[in-house]
Amino acid sequence: MATLESKKAATLGKRSIIGMIIGLALGAILCFVPNGYVRDDIIINTILNIVGNGYLNLIKMTIIPFVFASLVMGISSATDVKQVGRIGGKILIIYVATTVVASAFGILGGMILKPGVGVDLGSFDLSNTYENVNTSFASVILDFIPTNIVESFAKGKMIHIVVFAVFFGIALSLIGEKAKAVKKFNESLANTMLKIVNIVMQLTPYGVCALMAKTVANLGFTIIVTLAKYCASEIFLLFLFGLLVYGLMLKLFTGLSYGRFLKKYSRIALVPFSTSSSNATLPYSIEFCRSIGVSEKVASFTLPLGATLNMDGSAIMQGMTAVFVAQLYNIDLTWPMIVTIVIAATLGTIGSPGMPGVVMVTLTVVLQSVGFPLEAIAIIVAIDKFPDMFKTVLNVLGDSVDTVIVAKSEGEFDADVFNGLKEADVNVGE
Repeated sequence: MATLESKKAATLGKRSIIGMIIGLALGAILCFVPNGYVRDDIIINTILNIVGNGYLNLIKMTIIPFVFASLVMGISSATDVKQVGRIGGKILIIYVATTVVASAFGILGGMILKPGVGVDLGSFDLSNTYENVNTSFASVILDFIPTNIVESFAKGKMIHIVVFAVFFGIALSLIGEKAKAVKKFNESLANTMLKIVNIVMQLTPYGVCALMAKTVANLGFTIIVTLAKYCASEIFLLFLFGLLVYGLMLKLFTGLSYGRFLKKYSRIALVPFSTSSSNATLPYSIEFCRSIGVSEKVASFTLPLGATLNMDGSAIMQGMTAVFVAQLYNIDLTWPMIVTIVIAATLGTIGSPGMPGVVMVTLTVVLQSVGFPLEAIAIIVAIDKFPDMFKTVLNVLGDSVDTVIVAKSEGEFDADVFNGLKEADVNVGE
């Protein structure tokens, strides 16, 4: 069962791939056209530049209000889990911890695999966009805290906006009923901005086509090999994280067989793979967890929360992509940048809708937080459709593993059902 949104996203993904192919073909043709006024000034620097960078500017236009409203909505809703007590506290801690580990894992993987090495997009000067390259640990931490939030909004300082949104969302939750009007307005703002984002995303095939053509025309065919390396590296890291980190967590905290768990999970894995949407998969993931012994009480609470808050696959992608962009532009990553990327990737996934394509918006937040150029994003949009399916599989897998861990710790897990010694109330894929 796929939602209308996931079907539309699948169509958009196909159109984006077509746009990328057309862009590759156009760029290849331009490689054989002699340099001159028509090729360089009219086609590349005017037509392709307007379409491609116009698309990027539209993405930038939506970022600040969308991220702020979505993050506030996610936090203010998520922190209502205080009403549920220990279960809410445990699952939130696990979700945040695994997201931090996932973003760091992506950064480390990008440094080792080096997907962006081999293509030189020139040097990029960070002096005007990132100020914490050579500062102390205390200065880096203090710079995350805004002193003038109005100025931060005006200058587009994303890490300040994200931090303020977290505090704002927590405050709304603590105030409770008295903040109902503000929460309702913010929810309307978030939904409105999501609609604008969806409208902008419909232009993705055209933006991708123009930027891909411009890139291939300027760099030649080496960019194609680099993009293939990017996809392969991302998928490899997703598989590795799913096998190592989740396997270790399940064994360490529950003692259950991860092989048995994965065998059972394979019954529903095709759903997140085909829809690329955690929300579209939610009915299946709830039934899956119940079918392996998790109580309905825990599954119906932790999994909807995870579909919004816990996106480890997206965090891995954002961490690796930040390194990828740094390699493309010969940017030397410093540890303050790495800390900033981890924090931005972690907070950026909180409250973002569990739907296809939104990861590109949160990726923009990560790159802007360290002042990296955004031109590579539109190219990644086109090629990320295939890895995106694997990301969603990992996201749902992580939600399920975390749910089992919490259920086991709360006595809300039936090991006999998991081990096949007793029939479950719900059976999935049988």
